[in-house]
Amino acid sequence: MIGPKYAYRISGWGAKVIYFLLDPLRVRSEAQCRAALQGKIPEGEITRIAAQSFVNRARNLTDLMLASRLLNPRTYERYGGRIPEPYLGELFEDQRRHQPTILLTAYYGSFDLLPIFLGYNGIRATAVYLPHENKGFDTFRRKVRGRSGCELVPVNHAAARLGQVLSEGGTVALLADHHIEDRGMAVKFLGLDTKVSRSVGLLAWRYEANVVVAVLRRLDESFRFEWVVADIVYHRESAAHADPVEFVTHRYIRAFEQLILDDPTQYLWAYARWGEDHARQVTENQ
Repeated sequence: MIGPKYAYRISGWGAKVIYFLLDPLRVRSEAQCRAALQGKIPEGEITRIAAQSFVNRARNLTDLMLASRLLNPRTYERYGGRIPEPYLGELFEDQRRHQPTILLTAYYGSFDLLPIFLGYNGIRATAVYLPHENKGFDTFRRKVRGRSGCELVPVNHAAARLGQVLSEGGTVALLADHHIEDRGMAVKFLGLDTKVSRSVGLLAWRYEANVVVAVLRRLDESFRFEWVVADIVYHRESAAHADPVEFVTHRYIRAFEQLILDDPTQYLWAYARWGEDHARQVTENQ
């Protein structure tokens, strides 16, 4: 009711109060941010980046509430929701040719709004999501995110559905930014050891899919965003390598790194991206 400007200011103020009152949250966020960005940004920026990261995460709720009122097929472009060319044209062409496509994003920017903007762009996608523990909020979030026509599939039903969609030449959307301790592929992410799922690479290899790495970056406090396409791994490229799964995995990890370095305040530093053991270790050393 009060509009984006004041809604973001109020939610941002509330987030800062919570952030600085909860020492474990603040210490963990700063520790992980420092471990990953040390030497890449000035030391004095760590505190500001970690705090703003939590503010941006809290604003995802404000995004959803504003989206339920402001977004529709006639208005989404006004808020920066149109996928830029040539990428939108390529996605349409892939749909026309039934070329399997995997859209990847991370805990970056306004990731909750990706499905609704995809649908309003005319991209028919099946998006995987993690249901929220709060049933009421989960129902609200799912309603907003699915209002433009994207299919939303809970993560526990994703394995079977993703294969079906890709085998039919469709498009799937995944958040591929999780630490996988068991059977994960060992990689360096922002210079730190972590393990990532092989699932994206395996799906791309098995179904001969292109992989598009993109995020929805928040621009300011007026409910405006921009699509940033960081990389496209075409099937013909990955198929030419001895280990296509490893090739795809390293490419999308490098793309995530560049996005984060471009604007680290939009990344969720409170999340244990390098695993809970690492998060506890760096926090204890803080």
